[in-house]
Amino acid sequence: MSVDLARQYFNFRGDLEERGIKFSYCGVLTEDILSGLGDALRQKMNYDGVHPTVSRGVFSSFVEQVQNVIRYSAEKQLPLDGSEANADDELSFGLLAIGRHKNGHHFVSCSNFIHATDMERIKESLEKLRGLDRKQLATLMKETLRAAPPDGSKGSGVGFIAIAREASAGFEFDFAPIENTDMFYFTFEAYF
Repeated sequence: MSVDLARQYFNFRGDLEERGIKFSYCGVLTEDILSGLGDALRQKMNYDGVHPTVSRGVFSSFVEQVQNVIRYSAEKQLPLDGSEANADDELSFGLLAIGRHKNGHHFVSCSNFIHATDMERIKESLEKLRGLDRKQLATLMKETLRAAPPDGSKGSGVGFIAIAREASAGFEFDFAPIENTDMFYFTFEAYF
């Protein structure tokens, strides 16, 4: 038993608090975990007295971002028993952080590994969204819903559009290349 174990975790908690993180999760993300975390997040925001408009935006962004991790994270685990697996059997890994920055803005952040081949497409899509106002985002969402799903999409392709519409204080994103791999670590953070 490590004598410093409690101190290490206490310091880790302090690091989270310093960054304004009130709610975090790192590990396997599934629809069941999404549901459970969502219930806890709603309750936490209610207890904290978060304005309903902000609460709705945070919750909506949380759902969209976690679903993106579940569907698109390049870090996956399949059953070890050698059985034939389908997409529903894969376990996706990611990191979620929700909190409030010192400037008063609430934030929802998700991070996960992506394949290098997806990085430019995601970056281009997000850069395009950054320059649109709420009305333009609504129009783009309607057009996207009418069109066929984008190549490689496991949904309708409106996830980031929906987040951009809700993110009243904007969003940021970043990609960090992972040495000796064909992967990037992708982080998306929306502000409310």
